[in-house]
Amino acid sequence: MKKLLKYFCFSIVFLIAACAPKTAPMPEYVTEDLSLQELVARAGEDIDLIKAIADVTIMRNNEPYDFVKASVLAKKPGWVHMRIYKFGMLVRDFVVNDNDLFVLSGKNDPNLKKLGNEFYHAIFWWDRIEDGIMDRDGNDYVIRTARKKIRINGDTLVPMHQEIASLDRLIDITYQDPEQGEDGSWHPSLINIILGDFTFTVKVKKLLKNPAVSELDFRTRS
Repeated sequence: MKKLLKYFCFSIVFLIAACAPKTAPMPEYVTEDLSLQELVARAGEDIDLIKAIADVTIMRNNEPYDFVKASVLAKKPGWVHMRIYKFGMLVRDFVVNDNDLFVLSGKNDPNLKKLGNEFYHAIFWWDRIEDGIMDRDGNDYVIRTARKKIRINGDTLVPMHQEIASLDRLIDITYQDPEQGEDGSWHPSLINIILGDFTFTVKVKKLLKNPAVSELDFRTRS
């Protein structure tokens, strides 16, 4: 359980990208009701690659449990490259492409592939939900699929809350404190994730959409 939770916390940083970045100004730029197809088109407009850097603090029963730094690249369709650091040292480096896992450093484990796939869909939350059901709840949009429930602010199209059924567990995510990034996009600067007795607090240090990548990114051999 502890080993799986460590992999989970490593992958938690993927969820920071589920905010559908928008250019400034952030407040209330959507004035008409949207269909699900229109919402998906606006949320994912021109976003094919996301880079995120974050600090992740893990609490268990309200007591300190662990702390990691993570650098994550996620690319459509289905690619995730994650680098995990502790005490300034790279402790895990792996790539997931749909059903394929490539471990570049650190121990191999099949759970990494499952987690990579799950959190790819958490990053690009608008990807492959066109067949979902969307309702209005006051000013918010609520989208339901077989494995997700997402609440979206109706004015900004930024997610407020998300539930994901993953690895036979329910992950509860709350997004807080939106900030504007260097590229003019918006993202939550603080995210709280609850999984049983564990709480994961993600402090976003930097988030970029469509950044340049190097030949070392998304490679499948060390």
